[in-house]
Amino acid sequence: MTRADDRLTELEHLKELRKQGQLDTLAYYKGLLKLAADLVQNLRDEDISEEEAKRQIPLVLVFLEEQIAKFKGRGG
Repeated sequence: MTRADDRLTELEHLKELRKQGQLDTLAYYKGLLKLAADLVQNLRDEDISEEEAKRQIPLVLVFLEEQIAKFKGRGG
């Protein structure tokens, strides 16, 4: 099983727990953030081509800009 498979399994597990009502909104949110942090570490360790990195940068920028703005708006 690859690290990507591991992350996907974790995501599906979190979604299933939420669907079954075993996670409240805050626990689900924090679980998703932990998964994102694990994925970021995997992506940092990944051997990625310059061309692939160029395609990923816009997605990463949008995510970061939106989350930083929302975090700031909450007083973070």
